[in-house]
Amino acid sequence: MFICTIKLTKDIVMKKKETIDFRHFNKTRLMPQTKEKPKLKERNFVEDKESLQLAYRAWDELQSHRQNRKRNRDYTFGRQWNDLITLSDGRTITEEQYLKEQGKVPLKNNLIRQLVKNIVGQFRSMRTQPVCIARDRNEQTLGEVLSNAVEYVHQHNRVWELDGRTLEEFVISGSCAHKIVYETRNGKTDVWIDEVNPSRLFFNRMNDIRHTDCNLIGELHDIPIADLISRYAKGDRGRAIALRQIYSEVRDSDFEQRYRTLSNEPTDNLDFYTPSDNNMCRVIEVWHNESRERLRCHDTLSGTIYKTEIEKIDEIEAENAKRIKSAHEQGVDKAQVPLINVEWFIDKVWYYRHLSPLGHILEEGETPYWHGSHPYTIKLYPMVDGEVHSLVEDVIDQQRYINRMITMLDFIMGSSAKGVLLFPEEALPDGMSINDLTEEWTRYNGVIMYRPRPGLPAPQQVSINGTNVGAYDMLSLQMKMFENISGVHGAIQGKAAPSGTPYALYAQQMQNSSLNLVDLFESFKCFRVDRDTKIVKTIQQHYDIERYKKIGSEENLEALSQIGEEEVKNAEFDISITESVSSPVYRIASNEFLLDLFKMGQIDLKMLLENGSFPFADKLLQSLKSC
Repeated sequence: MFICTIKLTKDIVMKKKETIDFRHFNKTRLMPQTKEKPKLKERNFVEDKESLQLAYRAWDELQSHRQNRKRNRDYTFGRQWNDLITLSDGRTITEEQYLKEQGKVPLKNNLIRQLVKNIVGQFRSMRTQPVCIARDRNEQTLGEVLSNAVEYVHQHNRVWELDGRTLEEFVISGSCAHKIVYETRNGKTDVWIDEVNPSRLFFNRMNDIRHTDCNLIGELHDIPIADLISRYAKGDRGRAIALRQIYSEVRDSDFEQRYRTLSNEPTDNLDFYTPSDNNMCRVIEVWHNESRERLRCHDTLSGTIYKTEIEKIDEIEAENAKRIKSAHEQGVDKAQVPLINVEWFIDKVWYYRHLSPLGHILEEGETPYWHGSHPYTIKLYPMVDGEVHSLVEDVIDQQRYINRMITMLDFIMGSSAKGVLLFPEEALPDGMSINDLTEEWTRYNGVIMYRPRPGLPAPQQVSINGTNVGAYDMLSLQMKMFENISGVHGAIQGKAAPSGTPYALYAQQMQNSSLNLVDLFESFKCFRVDRDTKIVKTIQQHYDIERYKKIGSEENLEALSQIGEEEVKNAEFDISITESVSSPVYRIASNEFLLDLFKMGQIDLKMLLENGSFPFADKLLQSLKSC
């Protein structure tokens, strides 16, 4: 046991009650190992069973969505015989097990995976980036500053890779979610973007396609005990001991996995109250849109309007009385005294709670974000009457029929007669067994001598083509229907066109195929716009001028020297999010346009290098400045 001793000053020695005993802390574990049981309420860990049950009901009502997502995921990644069936004897087994019991091999031809990869590949080929555009041309400089900040956040979060995987989730499950927070990670304090697994997310029933009717949302977290105490103890050892008391069943070991490392079992076996691993602590994060009685105050002396708690009414009345008294002493009429006007109203606020599985509130408060909402951005597709249906779900029936036809063809070919030898027993040569006959029959240049007898048929070999039962035609039909239902045809997949196909016709086929996915891409673009809008507002809240200067370009530095920090922070209502194409084709076109202007003498070399996308532009600009 490692014992840390401290040198106590004379004043601290006199106060024995305040002396801290460090013997409860182990050398390798920052965990209070003590039998002491402090009263939780004295450490501000009150219980909120109502919020816990509200979150559980929301999570439980999404059980069918999680099951559909699991089924779609299994079909996407090749586990396509896992559907359960009930046999006549009452047993419930998977289709794969049933086929094996029938002596068949459960074959599959995974077309769904190729479909998903094709859609994600099209998205990656259309590389875009968000740009903040000021509607007021006088504030265009602010838009450029914020655009540069958003690009910086995207780069250090690797958002393009994140969006590719999020789109894959969107195609498979019809839902996706990101969380935008401002916190410190790995010694860096900045805006962070996290992808939220739909199996850990819960929310209330919504019907609005823009999700404006969301009033409850949350997430299930699994946190190591050391990280839990570090975050929620808030520097109070008593709170740390109380947290250890709440999570007394959690082990301290760093490696207590119950499932395989690369496995989906922890997600499939997810429980609301219990974490997947024994060394993890379950924390339920709940955001609820609540109504509060509050006061809207207008201070006519300073001209400010603010809101405050209803309990502050006595302080406001005391301040008004103080102003009236001071004005009366100076001979000012009461009607001319600038007072604080108060109006009662119902305030709608987003309130967050971090709960333990027993309902203890580990942390709570109103939303700390300027946008006044929760940090999540979600998208559910297509949200018709509140239902979610993914693209993968639309083609599962065709995939099942294709697998069935392939398995049937394999079974037919395996059970058909292929080269069966019919040899009369009476014609078997003397001194030769049936094994010798078989070996000689299959041997290259083999010879079998036998004496034919009258009335006996000659040996013959039987081979039957048992596959000509229309199965191939049905298989071809189902594969064509798969393309028609998914909307991803051969042209958009990059398949070679048949001989003699005109270029115009092939280009038109590609355009028509892409139209089938426009709705999907536009919905995902709406999700990205909503997420980037929250990113901009979070940047405005926490970044200062010095931060903008550190991450800005030379043009931004010149602009920031002329504007103030408050102008950037208050530019919210003048900024919108749009998409700016940043592809190789776009860069080539812009470079050609700039080169034409340079040749005509409309711009100089410096302007050409600053606005063009040339690999040597920065180095050449430095050389020009040094001359």
